[in-house]
Amino acid sequence: MRFLLLALFPFVLFAQNNDADAKKPKTIKYPKASTGKKTRIAKKKVKDGSYYNAADYLAQVVAAKPEKIKNVHQLANLEFALRDYNKAEKYFKMVIDKDPGKFPEDQFYYGKALKVNGKYEEAKTQFQNFLKSKDSEDLGALRSSAKVEITGCDSAIALIANPTKFKVVRETGVINKPIQDYAPKPLAGNKILYATLKSDTAVNITDAQYDYYSSIFTAEKVNGTWQNATALPIPPNDPKTHVGNGILSADGKSLIFTKCNQELIKTMLCKLYQSKKEGAEWSVPEELKSLNAAGEGKTTTQPAFGLDKDGKPILYFVSNRSGKGGLDIFYATVNTDGTFGPATNVGPEINTAGDDVTPYYNNATKTFYFSSDGHPSLGGLDVFKTFGAPGTFTPVSNMGVPTNTGADDLYLALDDKGAKGFLVSNRVGSLSQRGETCCDDIYGVVLRGDVFLKGLFVKRNDPTNTPIEGVDASLYKVDGKNFEFQTNTVTAATPFVFPIKRATSYKLNGTKEGFWPSIDNFTVSEDEERDTIFQIFYIDPVLKKKLRIENIYFQFDKSNVLTFYKQKIDSVYGLLVQNPGWLVEVQGHTDSKGTDQYNEALSKRRAEEAAKQLVKLGIAKDRIVVKTFGEKVPAASNEMPDGTDDPEARARNRRVEFKIIVDKPDDAPEFEYNGEVIPEVKTGPGFTTKAKSSKK
Repeated sequence: MRFLLLALFPFVLFAQNNDADAKKPKTIKYPKASTGKKTRIAKKKVKDGSYYNAADYLAQVVAAKPEKIKNVHQLANLEFALRDYNKAEKYFKMVIDKDPGKFPEDQFYYGKALKVNGKYEEAKTQFQNFLKSKDSEDLGALRSSAKVEITGCDSAIALIANPTKFKVVRETGVINKPIQDYAPKPLAGNKILYATLKSDTAVNITDAQYDYYSSIFTAEKVNGTWQNATALPIPPNDPKTHVGNGILSADGKSLIFTKCNQELIKTMLCKLYQSKKEGAEWSVPEELKSLNAAGEGKTTTQPAFGLDKDGKPILYFVSNRSGKGGLDIFYATVNTDGTFGPATNVGPEINTAGDDVTPYYNNATKTFYFSSDGHPSLGGLDVFKTFGAPGTFTPVSNMGVPTNTGADDLYLALDDKGAKGFLVSNRVGSLSQRGETCCDDIYGVVLRGDVFLKGLFVKRNDPTNTPIEGVDASLYKVDGKNFEFQTNTVTAATPFVFPIKRATSYKLNGTKEGFWPSIDNFTVSEDEERDTIFQIFYIDPVLKKKLRIENIYFQFDKSNVLTFYKQKIDSVYGLLVQNPGWLVEVQGHTDSKGTDQYNEALSKRRAEEAAKQLVKLGIAKDRIVVKTFGEKVPAASNEMPDGTDDPEARARNRRVEFKIIVDKPDDAPEFEYNGEVIPEVKTGPGFTTKAKSSKK
């Protein structure tokens, strides 16, 4: 009972509502009646095509008398036609549990309901049981479909486990009414062409006023939301019939669309029309009689422009004329005078024993998109693609998840670049009046390609952002407290590039000798639209610690260490204790007074006195090296520029210096050697006042 597939939108369920802005269905009051009368009412509603009300009446009947298996069978089929697959699953199961041979086709549809609801292993079991059942031997078409459905269950599991890089989000704003939105086509300037049923109430058809019918609209996206919905003028819209499935020519001056007659309440029979833009006006639509199928119950719908294998324009469309299945895809050449060639079936590569619908061709990528339930799918109609043209199509492939779901997914149409566009779906999350998969909404589709991190390591506060070469950069995937190594590289003068994924957290470590480790954490959003994320990572050079090692100074011709300078030796001692691998070189010096031999001996005594202080404090003798220089290495000139004696400079030359010898030079701090000359050491020739010596 796939009435939907004859109409491709469930207008049969809905009626006019004078309040076009209503957001909730009216409360329907059902008369109190016996179960027998309710059964008769339900049958009449089915005959009238009012499946919504019929299902509600039958649900009351089944609740009262669940043993009446025929009513359960009919209710299950109604719920399936209404696309309430949870209820359909429930009632089909009741039929199978009660008497699987009574309505053998119900086992197939029970499997279909399970499959649409994502219960693939259970669905496979039901399809296999259906094929094993002798009661199904006369249901040849369903048996063929069951084999395809089993393959679909297996492929669905694999597709769900390996989602594609498409992002699918329900559009918001003025589009997506509670009932039906369909046939979206991307337009330039961030606009959309689509059709919608304006009525907002799902009730029995009682009075089909003008706003009951669907019309073609445009809208534009502003700040992420669709606004300014504008109906095309009359014509091409018609207030007395369903108008939809519009497709504009490349120059925007020709619109091919459908007008659909719903005189037969259970079906939607459509024909193709063309309207041309003359200045600001659209011409009166002309029926494309050469393309429309003739005969009772025949329909022609869903036009789409494309190219044949020679690059010449063609028009795709859908019809139930003598094709391979219920609905097949056809094409006709577009002649130079605007007329059309004969309708030709696109062939068995595309068309199946099921329904193959909503064609769309992308000229730039030479990709042909369509929807089908005859190829193995995740549930109902899935979107498929192939490359080429009629006669040269490549093998068909499923567009995968999230483009496809267990529900019906159709009308995929992408922009010229093949990067973004729209599709229609009744998937869970749509704005439904009845059940979570009742009605179709328009969804935005974005092809999200691979994402790459493009980065540089630079010194912090470097205004030029000059790349630091030789940084060992390692990328880790972060999952809570767990880190999974991804890749690494050694940086060069150009940015490094790492592949990354959306909805994932990362840590990037950068290490280089002479720099502190750089550790950065970042997360790539699920909604990230960029394909390349550029980021600068800062790495700080290790600024070696500067340590001041102070000299000690001596009185004229003395080698005893003054108390003040013993404190300076204490600091050297502390440094050696903190760094047990370090040695110290104690260097003795004198001024230029006296002979070289005398000064050599005096500098030795001074160095040995300083060394004794370190040993006394606890430093091992083998960590101390004593060196003497006499007057050979003065800290300052002993004479003034004019050759006269400089007593202040000579005081600075009477000293002992401590030179630190480190075991790991690369890790060593910088040492600064200096010291304070106190008055007590300013003694001897040249000083007018004799300083008081410090006690040892």
